[in-house]
Amino acid sequence: MSARAAIALVGLRCVGKTSVGRELARALGLGFVDLDDAIAWADSEGCCAQHIPTVAHVVETLGWDGFRALEARELERVLGSGAALVLATGGGVIERAENRALLRERARVVWLREELPVLRERLARGSERPSLTGASPADELASIAQLREPLYREVADLVLDAAGSSPQELALRLSRALG
Repeated sequence: MSARAAIALVGLRCVGKTSVGRELARALGLGFVDLDDAIAWADSEGCCAQHIPTVAHVVETLGWDGFRALEARELERVLGSGAALVLATGGGVIERAENRALLRERARVVWLREELPVLRERLARGSERPSLTGASPADELASIAQLREPLYREVADLVLDAAGSSPQELALRLSRALG
C-alpha cells in the first residue's frame, strides 16, 4: 500500500470523528480503527472484551502523560502497518509533534470542524470524556480549541465543516472529496 493509504480524521471532542469514520469506512470498503479504542485495548493488555477500560479509566490510571505516550505508540502501530483504513483519532493526538509528523507522512488527514456551541451541547449531554484542565469538558472547550486549531490546520489535507450534517452526509461528502 502507499505511504498515505490511511485516512485519519482529526478534530475536537464530540465533532463526530468516530461516527463519520465508521460511515466513511463502510462507504469506501475499508477497515475502521478508533484510536481511543485501540488505546483502551492496549492498556488492558489484550485481556478480554468485557474488561477493556474506558479512556477515562486509562487517564485515571496512567495520567494524561501516560495516556499520551500510549496514544503515540498506538498511532505508530496503526499507521505503521501501511494498511488502507479509516482512523478516528482522539482530539489531542495532534498535541505531540511526532504524532503530527506521523499523520502527515502516513495518512490523508481530514479535519472535521463544528461550531463550539454545538460541541458544548454534545459534551453537556453526558460525555464520559475526562477533563483536561480540571474544568468540565464543556467549559474547557474554548481554550482547548484555541490551542489545537492551529495544530489541526498544520496537519490537515482537507477541512470538512460538519455543521448541520449527519455522519452519513459527511461521509458521502468526504468520500467524494477524497476521490
